[in-house]
Amino acid sequence: ERQVAGWQLGGERAVESEALWRRYEALTAPLSQELCEQLRLILEATVASKLQGDYRTGKRISMRKVIPYIASGFRKDKIWLRRTKPSQRQYQVMLCIDDSESMRSTGAGGLACEA
Repeated sequence: ERQVAGWQLGGERAVESEALWRRYEALTAPLSQELCEQLRLILEATVASKLQGDYRTGKRISMRKVIPYIASGFRKDKIWLRRTKPSQRQYQVMLCIDDSESMRSTGAGGLACEA
């Protein structure tokens, strides 16, 4: 905590600050990797990009359905594909950092950096 307080006051040089950063990074790297893995498993695909299905209207024609469509006298008209299967992810993650005086005065800054 003393190192963090000294760095915040601008008393340390860039090399020492970088060493402090690397130390915190080494402490938290395994935990952050584990958290990322858990989030990857939890967050499912949300953006539909694959075409599938048998619809009367859609984006593209299913070529496998065209010949039965013509053979049926143009009655079986469910020959279109739509984007229905989610296969891509689109999420935003926000990281908030509290750099207020209350964090400094209680000494919680070091604990927050380690967390």
